[in-house]
Amino acid sequence: MNNQISLTVNGIKHTLESIPGETLSDLLRNRLRLTGTKIGCGEAECGACTVLVDGEPIMSCVYPAERANGKTIVTIEGLATLTPTPLPQGEGQGVREKLHPLQEAFIEHGAVQCGFCIPGQIMTAYALLKRNPNPNSEEIRFALKDTLCRCAGYPTIENAILAAAESLRTGEPVKPPHIPDSIHQHDTVGHTHTRPDGVEKVTGDAIYTDDLVFDGMLYAKARRAMIPHGILTKLDISKAKALPGVVAVLTADDILGEHNHGLVIYDWPTIVGIGERVRYVGDTIAIIAAETQQITEQASTLIEAEFDLQPVITNPVQARQEGQPQLHPNGNLLKHIKVRKGNMDAGFAEADVILEHTFHTPITDHAFMEPECSIAVPTLDGRMEIYVGSQIPYQDRTQVARVMGWDESRVRIIGQLMGGGFGGKEDVMGQIHSAMLANATQRPVKLLFDRRESLLVHPKRHATQIRGKIGAKKNGRIFACESELYGDTGAYA
Repeated sequence: MNNQISLTVNGIKHTLESIPGETLSDLLRNRLRLTGTKIGCGEAECGACTVLVDGEPIMSCVYPAERANGKTIVTIEGLATLTPTPLPQGEGQGVREKLHPLQEAFIEHGAVQCGFCIPGQIMTAYALLKRNPNPNSEEIRFALKDTLCRCAGYPTIENAILAAAESLRTGEPVKPPHIPDSIHQHDTVGHTHTRPDGVEKVTGDAIYTDDLVFDGMLYAKARRAMIPHGILTKLDISKAKALPGVVAVLTADDILGEHNHGLVIYDWPTIVGIGERVRYVGDTIAIIAAETQQITEQASTLIEAEFDLQPVITNPVQARQEGQPQLHPNGNLLKHIKVRKGNMDAGFAEADVILEHTFHTPITDHAFMEPECSIAVPTLDGRMEIYVGSQIPYQDRTQVARVMGWDESRVRIIGQLMGGGFGGKEDVMGQIHSAMLANATQRPVKLLFDRRESLLVHPKRHATQIRGKIGAKKNGRIFACESELYGDTGAYA
């Protein structure tokens, strides 16, 4: 049996040892350090990992590396070398003269925002234009239907592909978007401006947290409770600690400082201890650091836990009813905001028509393309550096220091490019856990969520129940208006 893989990547031939179960994306990212290929889901659902295999776009996160044996691979890092000669870009653009027209067009047309999905978008578009040099909008949308973008907006992506297609057909420079003239001329308003980080994001050079590697780095995972409500009665980590390759397993007993963290109030346990309450499936009961991600996954399954299951509260209206379990020391109500003006009873009494209805909105995931990732690196002078794409890095520092029992000066948050946030990367996710493990092992520790864990753990946009009541005269004049809104914050503030 041949235990080697030979493949050509961006014009360079590589012969590597075959690793059972390795995906092509892992080979590209981890062994060849071509981190422009991004992992958004690991399930061939988002398209961020798209590369070309013998000219065909494939999702490399599920493509076995062994299948690439003997094949030619092109990633976003190699796209510029496929640019027709002479280059159709305009003159005087410096590094941008070396871009492929698709890369140039994505910059010019504002298709690049967070940038995490852009390599997949561009590689998918390149394959389309090889098959069809003059696609229409419908054909572009069909080609990109499995390549998702959360922030840039598909019209800009579509327009960029159309502009690149025209440039490739005609040999002319990529046409910028048309901006109608304004009756008032300004130096800035009314003109297009390209992102200063646009080139890095279209070439694969943009570095996000998961793209970083440190010498001696360990890989972490949190063992989740996986029950909606209960009391942790037993926890056995002995089998996980005994697994070869596991360096540390920590529980609530290993917390050095304050037990809870939180963005609004400190109500969220960093790790749930024995005898303490689990309030949702994503609560952590132990954290693991090991030499590889695979070992951490295996160790997590070896942790044994028992719970005294409690009644489940599924919505805020139920949470306020009599006889319901009180999840927090101050009860289930986080805040009650009252606004009163005028005499409501009199207003409804004078109304000719009264309409009343109750509306519901569901919880909504922020759906950022980049899963949460934190890397904690201990320094020689006793501080902790944490690399993370966070929306509130100063709050991260405060919460990490609080749980570590340290002064804030010992914690440094080093913000990274963020593959989307939309409010979903305000709360602490792996920052504290990675810091605890890095402090215990004195080695860098990476904690990366997969998409399932991201959906399971991080807070969502709140579900609401809204009751509206309006009283009006027959002539349409509103006499009274009443609204009662319940917001479901979930288990924690």
